[in-house]
Amino acid sequence: MNLLEKLQQIERVDTLIRRKATGSATSLAARLDVSERYVYKLLKLMKDMGAPVYFCQQRNSYCYKEEVVFSVGFLPKETFAKQIRGGKTPLFLPLHDLCSLSV
Repeated sequence: MNLLEKLQQIERVDTLIRRKATGSATSLAARLDVSERYVYKLLKLMKDMGAPVYFCQQRNSYCYKEEVVFSVGFLPKETFAKQIRGGKTPLFLPLHDLCSLSV
């Protein structure tokens, strides 16, 4: 699995977490068509990247302890400089925006 595929999986898990629709690790593994062990590794990677992920037994889903944003990509230097002056530092574009750009 290459880096882009892994990032796409993280983005998919992020979307499911936001919807509170991951289910258990076993259910999530079935949805992603991966092993349960891989799901745990992916969740650990997300935590290592700063995602405040935990499993909520009441909802039977993984959730975030606080609101976060996951995004990856590149910005043109001019856009980055303009946005820094505006008070925000968007280091990444959402992956789905990156993939939807026409080449």
